[in-house]
Amino acid sequence: MRNILRNATVVALGMLGGLAAASDYIVARSTDASIIKGTALAAGAVVPAAVGAVVTLVSAGGEVVILKGTETGIKVPGLAKAGSSAASATLAALVNRPPPRRNFGAMRGNEKCRSVEELQTLEAILAVSEIEGCGRMAQAALDAYISKAEAAAAATP
Repeated sequence: MRNILRNATVVALGMLGGLAAASDYIVARSTDASIIKGTALAAGAVVPAAVGAVVTLVSAGGEVVILKGTETGIKVPGLAKAGSSAASATLAALVNRPPPRRNFGAMRGNEKCRSVEELQTLEAILAVSEIEGCGRMAQAALDAYISKAEAAAAATP
């Protein structure tokens, strides 16, 4: 019953966050099953989360924030860099993208798509995600971008 209430609260907060001019943060990763990947959260919101749960948020401005659950949940921080509502929507769609299918046979590369190594900023990743046929590359670049920020956060005391 408690998990149902927690899930309902997280979904409601996500809906309220989505109604903001631009959703401030998008949940990119979460170890708490009640906090759904792709949920939009408003800055300053308090979200119920399990103690010790790790939640990674990404803003449309490129900020990656890693939060740990406490007894009171997690408090979404204020924004350092605001992004546009279009960037927020594109980011949410990219985070919610289903995993790639396996392809059999030869695939032709898309010359318009840049490699993951070239996509170092969130702006570049979102721009490539808009190009038809480049969604998988953009998704891989976003995962690398988030992993790099998580590694940097873990390395700092």
